[in-house]
Amino acid sequence: MISFFSKSLLASVMGSCLLVSCSTTAPPTATPTGEVTRPAFDTFTAPNVQLPVTTAAGTCPDTVDLWVMSQGFEGGADHTVVVDFPAIATGPTEILSSEDRRIIYVAPLQEEFASCSGTAESEFLAMYSVHLGNGKVHFELNLSDDGGARTIRYADLSVTRPYIYWRAES
Repeated sequence: MISFFSKSLLASVMGSCLLVSCSTTAPPTATPTGEVTRPAFDTFTAPNVQLPVTTAAGTCPDTVDLWVMSQGFEGGADHTVVVDFPAIATGPTEILSSEDRRIIYVAPLQEEFASCSGTAESEFLAMYSVHLGNGKVHFELNLSDDGGARTIRYADLSVTRPYIYWRAES
């Protein structure tokens, strides 16, 4: 049986995790002239993974940043990935293609990166890849290269950021 202290500690930790993982905008502020301005969208925590961009041509960003979170359980793990598209892209983000084990998001690149042709990948996180070219950025999660039981449980957009929740089981 869990003691009252353990339950209180668990509730405190979970509440802190929820607060840290949320994103928000600051409230509007008034300027000296009386105009109300809203600060740019911001998050509580910085992305924790940077995929280095290999440039083939043009001007490319140095990295594509991700928030990657995992929660293990006996026999597998739940994974959440959120891509920081606003740092490199503008305009609407769309789901280009969606399957049980593969999804691709696309968004127009910021003007300064519109000439970019390149890729961003990691050997360790091979399921995630980014392709930049023709004025667009494509983010792909591909779980079909592995014979294991991996499936996308939920995929959508969080503001203009690709958001994917997926599970790996043995």
